Order: sequence, then C-alpha cells, then structure tokens
Amino acid sequence: RDLHSFPTRRSSDLEPVRYDLTKWLYVQGRFGTDFTSRDNASSEAYGTAYKPRGDFNESFQTIREDNYDLFVGGNKTFGDFSVDVLLGGNKMTRKAESKGGGGNDLVVPFVHSVTNVAAPSFSYAFNQQGVNSVFGSANFSYKNFVFLNATARQDRFSTLDPNDNSIVYPSIGASVILSDALKLPAIISFAKLRGSWAQAGGGAPGPYELLLNYGLVGSGHLNGQNANLGQITNGSIPNPTLKPFLTSESEIGVDIRFLKNRFGIDFAWYNKKTTDEILATSISSTSGFGSTLINIAESSNKGIELLLTGAIIDNKNLKWEVTVNYAKNTSKVLNLGTNASGDPIKTLNGEESRVRRERIAFIVGQPVGMITGYKHRTDDKGQKMYTPEGYPITTAGYEAIAEGIHPISAGVSSTLRYKNFNMQFLIDIRKGGHVASGTNWFAYLYGLQQETLNGRDGTLKVSGILDNGTALNTTVAAGNIDDYWSRYANVTENVVYDASFGKLRQLSIGYTLPTKMLAKTPIESLSVSLVGRNLLLLWSDVPNIDPESAYTVDRRSQGLEFFALPQTRSFGVNVAVNF
Repeated sequence: RDLHSFPTRRSSDLEPVRYDLTKWLYVQGRFGTDFTSRDNASSEAYGTAYKPRGDFNESFQTIREDNYDLFVGGNKTFGDFSVDVLLGGNKMTRKAESKGGGGNDLVVPFVHSVTNVAAPSFSYAFNQQGVNSVFGSANFSYKNFVFLNATARQDRFSTLDPNDNSIVYPSIGASVILSDALKLPAIISFAKLRGSWAQAGGGAPGPYELLLNYGLVGSGHLNGQNANLGQITNGSIPNPTLKPFLTSESEIGVDIRFLKNRFGIDFAWYNKKTTDEILATSISSTSGFGSTLINIAESSNKGIELLLTGAIIDNKNLKWEVTVNYAKNTSKVLNLGTNASGDPIKTLNGEESRVRRERIAFIVGQPVGMITGYKHRTDDKGQKMYTPEGYPITTAGYEAIAEGIHPISAGVSSTLRYKNFNMQFLIDIRKGGHVASGTNWFAYLYGLQQETLNGRDGTLKVSGILDNGTALNTTVAAGNIDDYWSRYANVTENVVYDASFGKLRQLSIGYTLPTKMLAKTPIESLSVSLVGRNLLLLWSDVPNIDPESAYTVDRRSQGLEFFALPQTRSFGVNVAVNF
C-alpha cells in the first residue's frame, strides 16, 4: 500500500507588547498562533490480489490554534523581601477542518486521482473549541534563598454545559536554598529543598460530546431525489451533565550537587489524585450506542523520580558527562461510582482488542488500565485443565491478567567530547507493562508462530487434569495439532507478554570547527553532526513485534496490539550555524 503525506507547519509567537505604568508596574499583551496543514494520499496498487482494481483516497487537513494573553504585572523589593505579582487572562480557540474524497476501483489503471474511481465518495469534518481563562500568581522571596509562590486559575471550557463548565484550581509552593541559608560541608556545592501542592482541571475529550449530532445520508428516502435524510453520527450517548475533572497533587523534592557541581542528585516524591474523571463506559448495544461518557472515576498515582548527573571526566581536551533518570509510578483505581441500582461499580471497560478476546478495563483496587481476557482454567491447586484430547480449557469469562502501562521508566544519556569532536547517545528503558498481541494470536492460529513447530510430528505431550479433576497425561495427535494451537491462542494470557524493553534511541557524532578557522567570516560557530534515531532494540521478551506497539497512547487502549508495523530508523545530518 502506497502512503504519502505532505505536512506544512507554521508557528507564530509575536514579541509581547509591554507598557510600563510605573517603575514597578506594567501591562503586557501577547498573541500567538499555531497552524498545521496536511495533504494525505493513499492508494492500493492496481492488480493487488485482494483488490484487483486498486483504490485511491486523498484528504486535506488543517488545524489552527490561536492564543491571546493580556495581563498586568509588577515586581518590587522591600529590603530583604521581594514580591512579583501577575493578574491576567487568556483566550484560546482551536479549529480543525478536513475534507477528502476517493474510493475503490480505478477506472484507468495506475492513474491515481479522486476522479478516477468507479464511485467517488466525499467527506467533510469541522470542529471548533475554546477555553477562556483568568489567572493570577504571586511570588515572594526573602534574602534570595527562601521562596514562596502561589497561583490560581479559572478555566471555562466550550466543550461543557455553559451552566457547569468552569473550574478553579490553585497551587502553592515553597523552596529553600540550604546552601545559601546554612553553612554546609565544602563537598556540597548546592542544596535545595522544595515542596508544593497544586490542582489542575480539564474538560471533555473533544467538542460536541454533549449533543446528539446528525449527518446527511446523501440520498433521499428509498433513494428518492426530493428529500434528503440525516442520520445520528454519535457512537456514544451524549451526556449533558459532564463537568470538568480535577487533579490534586502534592510533591516534595531535594536537589543536591557536589564537588563544584560536577555531580548531582535530584529526587522527588509525589502523590496525585484525580476525581470526577471522564471515562467512556460500555453500554448495551440494544440502545443503539456503544458507550457513554460519565464523571465517575477516581484514581491515584504515587511515585518517585530520580535524576543523577555527573561529569566523570572534566579536563581541557576530554569531557565525559553522564545522566541517569529513573521514575516509578504506582497507579490505582479508587472508585468508579454506582450503577442505576445504587450498587458500587467494580469494573469499567475500555477499548476492546480487534481480536475481540481481550480488552482494557478499569478495576477498583487495581492499577489503571488492566489487560483482561481469558485465562487457562485451573483447580484450587493451580493445576491446568484440559479436554481429553489435550486442548486447553479457558475460564468462563474475562479476568484481570496484567498491567498495560509501564510503571517504571528510565534512561541513560552520555556525552563524550574530545577536543572538537563529540559523541552522544541515549538509551530508553521501560519496565513492568504488558501487551496483548493480536499479531501473535494470528501467528498461533495459522501456524506461523515458531512455537507451533512443536507437536507437528505427534510428540507434543500435555499433562494436567480434566475438568472433573482426573489426572491427564496425553500426547496431542498430529492431526489435532492445528486445533491445539488455536485453542492455546484463545487463552488470552498466552498472548500477553511482558513488554519491558531497552532501546538505543539516539546516537550522534559531531565535529565543531575551530574558532580560528572562522575568524575572517561572519560566522561565530559552526558544527556538523550525523544523527541516528531509534537505532536498536537492546532487549525485549515480546516475539515478532516491537514491544512499544499499541493502537494509541490513550490509556483506554494501551496494552493492545494488532499487526503493528515495525518502527523505522532515521538518519540525518545536523548543521548548526551561529552568526
């Protein structure tokens, strides 16, 4: 399949206009816009086996976001104290538009045009949303080593009911530079202690979620020409009672550097809780819809973040700097509200896999985004059950299997400089998350998974128990081996893998021209580097696919995979010139 696109992007952030009312008080305005345009075209080649006459489709997309700021600020010093205050507002508008056309069956072979398909169809979509905000902040300092800051913000979301579309969230933080306030050992170059509490809110996932939307069918009743018909385009029942969700977070941290800042440790602990979270919950298909959005979820995230920095070698000609980061997040679903009968909801379903044998679920007491599906049925002693033929027996319904989101992330970055040469690499690490692989499910089904080589000669032995508790030791007949691996793949936990991995994300090698070579030019510095990204998968236990494969990064589907394309390496040349 041939796919190509031509993106253009234009960003503008004008210099702010500022007017000083007094020596310490000013008013400032600012406008910025971000514009993206994209032309996407795709075609199936004429003569393709499953689509002999091919196809062609093309779409044009534009997105524009404008931001307007106006605020009044002031800063003043009173002896050992200083104050910096700000009060203002922001208006954000975002518009997205797409139009396209195309269809199946090229009339003239190999001519790719929206007018060269047997039955052209056309599409158009538009949405607009905005957020109006007012905000304020105040920062106080004492002798430049004790700092206190406070903020407050109110957002009004166009995507929610005008009678309940705003939320106010404050924050407060404090920090002390201990190395300035106290006499510390000479080995400590810098030490800072910080703590904060903050809230943040958000609106609905997108515009028009609260209303029933219609689209034109394109033809009249019974294909008549005199009356156009409309149809409901929502896949989810609109919920006009949605309100903004609220997240509250506390954090404490410390930043310490040693030996004239050659080595450093930055550590933080946080505790975050989200209430009135907006989730899509599945409903009976007899309603004509698949889901609805509701404000019922409550979840928590607790964790630590650690950053280690060090200049291992630091002299005139040779420098070697290393940075290591580590983060661990423990999430938990705390509450999912109650159903129509007033009983607590214990599970809410997220996205279903395309295999339709597993899905992501939010389960009270479990981490956010659990992969659920069928397990191999066992007795109280953990012995696996089989049919008399040796086929695995699955559990009666879905059960929680594993986390779909990595709780642990880490990385290692290293920069080595020798005279004018430099080399830098970045290793990215994820651990603890899992993936339910649709690719491997099909591989088992059609005998393409390497493990299905076992037993083709009639030597695959199975031991366990029958569903009546009787011991079973049997050999799967060679004629039944296809059915065995099909049943094996239908045990979801057999195609759920630990998706932990390590990757060489980036490697660059560069050279900076000596200053004396540029002395008679207007150029102050010039450097050239070769850069490679996503170069190597260092380790992974997931067979046949990239362990990062997923439908989307949305936690409602993270942990599901289906025929994901391999990730691509990229190579480039960077030239940096300063005048």
